Amino acid sequence: MQSTAREGRHNQLYDHGARLVAGCVPIDKQGRRVLLVASSKHDGEWVLPKGGWENDETQEEAAARETWEEAGAIGRIVAHLGEYEHKMNKRTGVPESVFIFFEMEVQRIEAKWPEMKKRERRWFSYEEALATVSKKVMRKALEQCSLRQ
Repeated sequence: MQSTAREGRHNQLYDHGARLVAGCVPIDKQGRRVLLVASSKHDGEWVLPKGGWENDETQEEAAARETWEEAGAIGRIVAHLGEYEHKMNKRTGVPESVFIFFEMEVQRIEAKWPEMKKRERRWFSYEEALATVSKKVMRKALEQCSLRQ
């Protein structure tokens, strides 16, 4: 894994104007926990790790890379959880972003990771994660993960 986070949007993918965003629901299956990260934009908000899908990687690679960069978690992608439109532009009818989420079974948490100075990370029970995440697209992804039962 890279020791620095990728920056900028010049290599990011778009679909008819919608930014394509890949992310993970990083889980500890035995402990029934979800790893969330502090939002870099909104103080006190907890989110799933996610970011722009770039033109030199698959969706799964982008999701795993973003999870590494934002949370320092390394694991195995085990399921595609869906694609969710975010913030529809009323004028054009095109979403601002399309979020593509995967479930990741976390195998390792690193002590040092690219965004460690920008973000806190924390394990939440599945139920706490559902109650904590405010973005609708992220709640939908959580509702599709294997911990929902």
